[in-house]
Amino acid sequence: MPAKATHATLADRDAVYDRRARQGSVPVEFHFDDGSTLDGALILTTAELERLYAQTSRLLDAHERALGGTP
Repeated sequence: MPAKATHATLADRDAVYDRRARQGSVPVEFHFDDGSTLDGALILTTAELERLYAQTSRLLDAHERALGGTP
């Protein structure tokens, strides 16, 4: 039975935007339940990049509020 992916983390490389393809590539590392890892990429359209930006901005605001700061 193949190992199942449990989560992905950001890889230690910079994200890249391809103007011709109008896509962004975010390097990630997939982690599996057997302890192995695999390098990969999250490929996002411009609309998906904007959605991810909005979602991560909300997460950062919630983090600031939890620390007692103001966003």
